[in-house]
Amino acid sequence: MSERRIDAVAKATGAAKYTADVVLEGTTFAAVKRSDLPSALIEEIDISPAKEVDGVLGVFTAKDLPGGANLYGRRVFDVPILADGRVRRVGDPIAAVVATSREIAEAAAELIEVTYKELTTVATAREAIQPDSPLIHDRPWEYAGAVVTPDSGRNIQSVDSHGSREAAESALRNAVHVIDETYFTPGDHQGYIEPQACIADYHADGSLNVWNTNKSPYRLRDVLSSVFGLDPKKVEIMPTVLGGDFGGKGSPGDAPLCTALSILVGRPVKMVLRYSDDLLSTDGRHSSEIRVRLGIDASGKLVGGIAEALLDGGAYAGFKPVNTVNLHGIVDAAIAYRIPEFFVESKIVYTNNQPKGHMRAPGSPQAAFAFESALDELGRRSGIGPIKIRELNLLSDGDVNPYGSVWLEYRGKEVLSLAMSQPKSVDVPEGWLHGEGVAIYARSMAAVPKTSLRLRRGENGKVIAEVPIPENGAGGQTVVREMIRTGLGISADKIEVNQVSTSLLPTDAGVGGSRVSLGVTVAVANAIKLWKEMPADQEVVEITTDEGSDGPSGAYSAQLARVAVDPMTGQLKVLELISAVDVAEIVNPKAHQMQIDGGAVMGFGFAVMEDLLEEGGQPWALSMGEFKLPNVADIPKLTTALLRGGKGVGPNNIKAVGELTNCPTGAAIANAVEDATGVRIRRLPIRAETIYWGMKEGSAK
Repeated sequence: MSERRIDAVAKATGAAKYTADVVLEGTTFAAVKRSDLPSALIEEIDISPAKEVDGVLGVFTAKDLPGGANLYGRRVFDVPILADGRVRRVGDPIAAVVATSREIAEAAAELIEVTYKELTTVATAREAIQPDSPLIHDRPWEYAGAVVTPDSGRNIQSVDSHGSREAAESALRNAVHVIDETYFTPGDHQGYIEPQACIADYHADGSLNVWNTNKSPYRLRDVLSSVFGLDPKKVEIMPTVLGGDFGGKGSPGDAPLCTALSILVGRPVKMVLRYSDDLLSTDGRHSSEIRVRLGIDASGKLVGGIAEALLDGGAYAGFKPVNTVNLHGIVDAAIAYRIPEFFVESKIVYTNNQPKGHMRAPGSPQAAFAFESALDELGRRSGIGPIKIRELNLLSDGDVNPYGSVWLEYRGKEVLSLAMSQPKSVDVPEGWLHGEGVAIYARSMAAVPKTSLRLRRGENGKVIAEVPIPENGAGGQTVVREMIRTGLGISADKIEVNQVSTSLLPTDAGVGGSRVSLGVTVAVANAIKLWKEMPADQEVVEITTDEGSDGPSGAYSAQLARVAVDPMTGQLKVLELISAVDVAEIVNPKAHQMQIDGGAVMGFGFAVMEDLLEEGGQPWALSMGEFKLPNVADIPKLTTALLRGGKGVGPNNIKAVGELTNCPTGAAIANAVEDATGVRIRRLPIRAETIYWGMKEGSAK
């Protein structure tokens, strides 16, 4: 196997070209005036000071947008390109400046003066659903792609549910031991290295070229075509390298604004966010309030459960891609366990906060924290214990999961045993309290996504693979190379893998949902088969895969957290985080391990430090100093244990790993804190002062 990733040298040496590095002839630069208020009517916009700045080519508001086009979204078109009469969050773009340099555009945008009539702010999801709460959107069901109706409820973006509430309530009434607790998580940000950026170049013939920090180029093409009434065949999304994603780069971002501005000024328009603007205006993780009720019989087996999630979707629903505009992780909260009667309901609501979208395993970290914390509490309160209660209720082969399907195999018990068997290899500081906590997460394997791929002959025996998706840092293009190398029996230096624009391949579903390796391996396997069969005079093979599935399959992860707590201050040290992972075949061991470690670190950050500090409609963590991400000095010892030999999917018999290890971490650490101190943490991130006062008062927090 070739050890070097395709993108490694270019990224390490600075040669990789990101969207911000692209410069076209005649490029202009855009900046926006953003709202200072979370909820207000716009009474007046004075753009005259900005227009007088040397180098400014134009200043535009909603009334100037071409063709009256203003609303866009991934599925629900409720996001304004520029605020039209009303702002619904701090950071809403109100006016845009186009200038000859980025610095001039930003300075001119600061000069724009806006007069507001302030409205009542809806600052939390709980406030939003009250009968007398102000409406964030007057008639949200009228937006294109909306999934709500006039009867859905106040400020609702979407509702998703599964199971029978009545049957679950009945089961809980007959349970011997019941837990009923509510858990909270904050708004979060993906923390990618590269801020979002865009270049749009519109031409008089109606064609449009776009470079954008976007992982779903074909969906972006369709959105821009729809918003501006363009022929999709004339909209070309150009290949780019992404500096990280984790779910945050699936929405159109500033592409609609840059496109509108390019149409207006007749030149390429470039916009690169400062990181403070990225934290303020892009789509992070939903904050959550999740009530979990679980009941067991005298033997410790679950008889029923109810999980009710209320999530803050922020000012707009348009940053979520799925047709339900909901989060699959919430509904999958209990998929690892045997629960005869289980009801789950997830509500996402509009507020005057930052709009939320997708972040690594959307909804799952919140749901796993709530469910695995509740199950742990139930095990402790009943006297059964947190390990035994999981062993008693994890699914076995042939069982039907709470959503009515039977996987090819269930290896949760084995994964749990593997995690618990790892030897202790960390020292506890003298005088500190020590504890261990475990949590489990299971995930169904995604269906094979629709995609396309082309192989063609190059010079000197080289094989050139053309792919439709960007390299987002996970190593997807390296997987393509490795499959071709082994499938055709040629050396890695004879293989070239390139992302091409949307005009050169027909389709792709985009990066996300732990489906890239699966889609890539299916497409490459089919292409290799055709390549081996093609005549000597043929130069190209092209493959398009349809969406499909090998059957219901899934994977488990179990995490064991070992922690120490200073009894004098409540300071928490996570000493070790053990990730036991259910795997089948592994295409690229190094990239596979990076996904496991990266997920564990993201879960650690979610558990103990990350928080947008949204209060009163204002996110306060607007720099990387205030929004704390884990660095090398912060992270605990990371230990991986692989449970090999699983039944995977696709031609390479794989199980997705990208979203397995970031989900159970919060619960594992919270469970370990209770083991060490007796304090139950029900709100993330876990803070020293919370533990301290919990120990002092002898209560949960």
